[in-house]
Amino acid sequence: MTSRPSLKRTQVSVFLISVALITYEIILFKIFSIQYWHHFAYLIVSIALLGFGSSGAFIFLFKTKLKNNFSTILYLFPLLLLPSIWINIYLSHVIAFNPLMIIWQARETLNLLYISLAMFIPFFLGAVCIGLSFSIFPENIYRIYFSNLTGSGIGSLLILLTVFHLGPYEIILIISIITVCATLTAASSRIQTVVPAIILIAIVPLYFILLHDKPVYMNKFKDLSLAKSQMGAKIEAETFGPLGLVTVLDSPAYHYLPDLSLNCPHGLPKQKGLFLNGDTAGAINRFTGDLEDIRFMDYRTTSLPYKLLSDPAVLIIGGGAGTEVLNAKYHTAKDISVVEMNGDIIRLMQGEYRNFSGDIYNPEQCRIFVEDGRGFLQNTMRRFDLIQISLLESMESASAGVYSLNENYLFTTESLKICLGRLNPGGILNISRWIKNPPRDCIKLLATAIDALEAKNAPKSIIMIRSWQTATLLIKKGDFNREEIETAKKFCKSRLFDLCYYPGIKEEETNIVNKLDESYFFLAATRLLSGEGEQFYNEYPFYIRPATDDRPFFAHTFKLAVLKKYLGPYGRISIPLIDWGYILVWIALCILVILSLILILAPIKLIGGSPRGKTPVFVYFGALGLAYMFLEMSFLQQFIRYLYDPVFSASVVIGSFLIYSGIGSLIAGKIGTVKPKQILLAIAFIATVGIIYIKTDHLLQNTLSGFSLGMRMIICSLLIAPLAIPMGIPFPSGLSRLTENREGLIPWAWGINGFFSVIGASATVLIAIEWGFKSVVLTALVLYILSAVIYPKIGRD
Repeated sequence: MTSRPSLKRTQVSVFLISVALITYEIILFKIFSIQYWHHFAYLIVSIALLGFGSSGAFIFLFKTKLKNNFSTILYLFPLLLLPSIWINIYLSHVIAFNPLMIIWQARETLNLLYISLAMFIPFFLGAVCIGLSFSIFPENIYRIYFSNLTGSGIGSLLILLTVFHLGPYEIILIISIITVCATLTAASSRIQTVVPAIILIAIVPLYFILLHDKPVYMNKFKDLSLAKSQMGAKIEAETFGPLGLVTVLDSPAYHYLPDLSLNCPHGLPKQKGLFLNGDTAGAINRFTGDLEDIRFMDYRTTSLPYKLLSDPAVLIIGGGAGTEVLNAKYHTAKDISVVEMNGDIIRLMQGEYRNFSGDIYNPEQCRIFVEDGRGFLQNTMRRFDLIQISLLESMESASAGVYSLNENYLFTTESLKICLGRLNPGGILNISRWIKNPPRDCIKLLATAIDALEAKNAPKSIIMIRSWQTATLLIKKGDFNREEIETAKKFCKSRLFDLCYYPGIKEEETNIVNKLDESYFFLAATRLLSGEGEQFYNEYPFYIRPATDDRPFFAHTFKLAVLKKYLGPYGRISIPLIDWGYILVWIALCILVILSLILILAPIKLIGGSPRGKTPVFVYFGALGLAYMFLEMSFLQQFIRYLYDPVFSASVVIGSFLIYSGIGSLIAGKIGTVKPKQILLAIAFIATVGIIYIKTDHLLQNTLSGFSLGMRMIICSLLIAPLAIPMGIPFPSGLSRLTENREGLIPWAWGINGFFSVIGASATVLIAIEWGFKSVVLTALVLYILSAVIYPKIGRD
């Protein structure tokens, strides 16, 4: 006899499971940021979808047994979620995956596979419960779908409410409690309530024994891990907030000032390392208030603008540990404004390290703005004489291509134009970057700056100098005059810095002290400023075209030519030239495709049967899977520009898409049998709204920048509604249409949709890198139109 719990109980259980899964998915973004160097959103989303897709194949293969034991599965599988999540935490310590070595050592690919499989299990267990509910209640697919999507939306909201106050493991505890509650909901007898009740009582003590105050595992090659290995090193302060883990480390051997001259006659003061998610965020300098103690500030490449400006009004973007604030104080800036988006860093500097740092973040001495630099620039009406963008990452991370997939909306052409618009006439924008060999980032920054300037003004508005490991670019709102150029030349000569470019420079004046193989920067500037930019972009061995808001991957410099060298006879010599982040996406995509074929499509193929009628189902649900993920991932990435953090963006975008899609599903359920004309109307609405968003993107950004974070989140969520509500109609309508003649294909359609969703999450990043996010959105709209054409055919026997 078929066991069938009530619809309401099933809906509650599906709701709670969905809350737990989405909360776990999003907190993984933050955990991965701490463990490694990137949030790996594309990988985590793909693994979650792989769990859902493979559950469809699993149900398709064993549907009779599973239907007969539905109440047992709905009771047992949520209970198994708990140990699977906790085991994942343990495995993150055991499987020492090192992304930096993935192109050096094949075993790192296996480690990535092991991590993917470990993450896959919780999502698979939860997805089986949800997918099986569709098969048990085919007449109520819309209601089950609504419970699934609204639960996911509430889970996203839960992250937003907890991440400000709780650490990753505290949130894992909440997820664990929710999974046990899902089991209690499915319990059909008093005896069945005993086990989850006991676990619920025991889970809090177990948390305090196993997880409380335990650090999140961190890769041994991250900056903090390396700094902790120094003799006498100890962690003094650590706090977890919405933007990640902030750590202060004390070590007698720790010193950090990357652009300091090798000719500096002054010693550095006592310093304490400041780290965000294990990555270098600067050094807190001991400061007594005596400017004589920080005379070394005059021997930095970033100090050149102070020689060209008199008592400037300064804006520092990325205040961090306060080094640039000290630099401005030393050079007697008349007004200092500091933008630092991480409030935890500000609280540390104004609290525990106030006396040590000389109270440099005193609101009476400088204006402090706790917000994103790009957002502040767009919103402020003030003008400055100097805008200083701080160098906050380490040389090791930058050189390894760690940030090649990170969205950086501060170093785009549009952003630099905004910076120049916030300068007074004659003001200077000052940016420093690490020098790789051969140079990449610095030349890309130079190209972006030239693109941001008017062509006729660019040759006279740029000065570039470098030390032995950093380059500093000065962009003036106006022309550099002869006196300023002579000052820059004297400044470099006395401090053993190299001139890279100034108006009228000759090649023999460059590459003298800190010699490179060629005078790369001079040659790049000469060609870019002489109208040979397109040819130079094509000939240079790295991708150095200017970053834009549509393609915001500033640190991405990978070109296929480098990979061809790697695959050649002496390929391993080329490994240091490869940005591992880009290669990692391809490796992850290959792993995901293989796993998807094995776990989703191969099992269904083994069943055999008539292929008639499956092709339209394959195209329809495959197109929907790709299109939905293309839109969701594009908005997730692009909304980082509105909300300034991946976790905020993921919570708002994923939650809103799912909630509004759930509403769309309910609307479709009210309609009854959705006709092809109604599907066509919904997709026409999706296409119209999508095109409107593409056209109004920058208008929306400028408008949103004036609101608080909370208001931006609400507005962003509301902006998604017109797109996501109709997006919730085609999928359940397709499943409902299959119930008429092809009910046995429902799990298969679920699996196909999951397979292409898995591919879509990673493919979004690859397409965006090559052609931009707008291209991803347009591709999604074409796929939706294709699904509208196919829809009439999927219900035919």
